[in-house]
Amino acid sequence: MKKIIILLLSLCSLSGMAQEKYEAFQYEDKFGVVEMNTLNEFIEPTYSERNSYFDPIALMKGIEYTFIDRVSGKAETYITTNQELRFNGNYYKHFYKDDKSVFIPRDAKIKISFNKKYHEAIGNGSDLIVKHDGLFEVFAKSNFKTPKVKDIKAKKVYQDFVFRKRTQKEEYLTIFYGNAAIYVYDKNYKLLKEYPSDTEYDSKMFEAISGEFTKVEKEDYPPAMALMPEYFSVDNKDGYTIFTSNEFQKPFQIKGNYRNHVIYDEKEWIILINKETNKRYSFRIDFEKKRFLLPKEYQEILEVKFIE
Repeated sequence: MKKIIILLLSLCSLSGMAQEKYEAFQYEDKFGVVEMNTLNEFIEPTYSERNSYFDPIALMKGIEYTFIDRVSGKAETYITTNQELRFNGNYYKHFYKDDKSVFIPRDAKIKISFNKKYHEAIGNGSDLIVKHDGLFEVFAKSNFKTPKVKDIKAKKVYQDFVFRKRTQKEEYLTIFYGNAAIYVYDKNYKLLKEYPSDTEYDSKMFEAISGEFTKVEKEDYPPAMALMPEYFSVDNKDGYTIFTSNEFQKPFQIKGNYRNHVIYDEKEWIILINKETNKRYSFRIDFEKKRFLLPKEYQEILEVKFIE
């Protein structure tokens, strides 16, 4: 009986560990997809950019994002709004699909979709504020089906801690303004005050509500500088550029004179730039099996191989 249970658990574990079959690559500045087992080209390199943030392969062409599942190879295309925000305790990127808003997290598994095309989206870590036809709606975590507040006519939103004179405390408030009135909501989106004012300026808005609310001034700190890690050492010999992974210590060479860039925390991904043509080539390297996840035909053209 014990052996049967162990066997069943093992089978469940193996079935849950779906093996990746596809990976992105870049050849002469353009991105495509390679089939990892055969190293055959699965999608030809026609995409201009790759977004390494997402778990699925994410390739871009203008305002279009195409997500390719690493296991099935299934592709889905969305239109990006270039809006990135945090709500529902997660980070999302705002897209359009069939003229409707879709918010996609890093793993792209649980998408949050709406029946409207929102032109503005704001997140405060937990809740979502969106705008459609000049009216704001608020969706409070974790109900993203029914807005907690809707039809707020405003142009701008201010969210932060504000000093409230009545309670003599700093309270997290959401303030809508820029149209006929200023609406002040508490953290639970209960309307505290409404002021007649059409100002679109932050400073004028706080003047209008200064009888009860005062802006909390904060110091601005410069962002911390981070040094780019060096994952590879470089050498040149007999017309080839030799790259050695500092972690795996397995050198490989490519014909020509190249420099390299890296992506932070992606030690198996390398970006190679030809110093003469300035063309870019990038791909993932399986150091354990000594394989370049780049279509075979391009490996032959570039003369890239491991040094034994």
